Amino acid sequence: MSSTARHTLAGRDYHSNDVYAVEQERIFFATWMYAGRVDQVAEPGQFFTVDIAGEGVIVTRSSEGGLRAFYNVCRHRGSVLCEEPRGQIKAVFQCPYHAWCYDLDGALVATPRVGKDEVERSELSLKPVHVDEWQGFVFVNLSRHQPEPLVPTLDAHYDSPLRFADFGLGVLRTGFRSESVVAANWKILVENYDECLHCPIVHPELVEAIPAYKKGMVFDPDRADGGVAIVTGGNTYSNDPRARRTLLPNMTEEQATSIYGAQVFPTMFLDIAGSNAVVTRLSPEGPRSTRVFSEYLFMPEEIESPDFDPKPVVDFCELVAHQDYVVSERVQKGVESRSFTHGVYPEKDEYVHQFNEYYRKVRGPLPD
Repeated sequence: MSSTARHTLAGRDYHSNDVYAVEQERIFFATWMYAGRVDQVAEPGQFFTVDIAGEGVIVTRSSEGGLRAFYNVCRHRGSVLCEEPRGQIKAVFQCPYHAWCYDLDGALVATPRVGKDEVERSELSLKPVHVDEWQGFVFVNLSRHQPEPLVPTLDAHYDSPLRFADFGLGVLRTGFRSESVVAANWKILVENYDECLHCPIVHPELVEAIPAYKKGMVFDPDRADGGVAIVTGGNTYSNDPRARRTLLPNMTEEQATSIYGAQVFPTMFLDIAGSNAVVTRLSPEGPRSTRVFSEYLFMPEEIESPDFDPKPVVDFCELVAHQDYVVSERVQKGVESRSFTHGVYPEKDEYVHQFNEYYRKVRGPLPD
């Protein structure tokens, strides 16, 4: 079959409110979604909040040490319970509206000015959300039913991250966070990540550090491990040729001077260098807007060092990311034209094709 015979998603898939509503129910509310790093909830009482396509979730750690996740909704009258992005509580989450209190297991334990016999507290615990962790990455699943286990699900993706387990990603800690809002559909950002035909035009700094990208390839065909070489001699995701940091566990010298990546369906990017990793979470805010969170991960001894400076890595990655945001917003404007019914896949768009086909499978047919 010729490449021109393979059609991309339809134009309306990138801007229709109806399509987005289907995605919410069949993908975002039924799939393991990356939420944040486990180092944010290392101790009982620590928590962070996350938005999953419009649904607020609190992730915390119980007094017994287990991960817990709940809908961020008070059971009294539906107020948002916790507005802070992260923090730590001593014992209870207190609703800022009427001060109802919930312990770290989600149980309703106090209802000020409301007698105990007025409500059945045991029936008004916070609504739980499925939560699990792999290599320090916390995932939540909003399914009303028991979902498939996390790890086999990750391995079933067209771009499985499990091949990176030997790199010891679980020991990494967050050294910096960034947040941006992009006026583009989340799938446009994924498709941009999955190809490098745009790299020589859009990313001049990136292709100087990683020449394989000049050829429009996302991997080196001469390497079986999927890595691409950093020619500057550094072992970080930056263009600083002098940048040499503490290596991730089990890294060989060839791996240490390479970049690896995976797009974890639906909304997570994972980029790994010899001494750091960058994890990106796309948070859809409707069919035309996506909030992008990036976490910069380093070895603990690097972060604890008095001269720790993530700026070279952050500056380089944010430069590349914002170059992507500009072209993604341009694509968003174009796909909304009535002239755009669909695009096509050249050979080097194979990963885009794989993502689109997986997306079609998970989303299923649209209602008539």
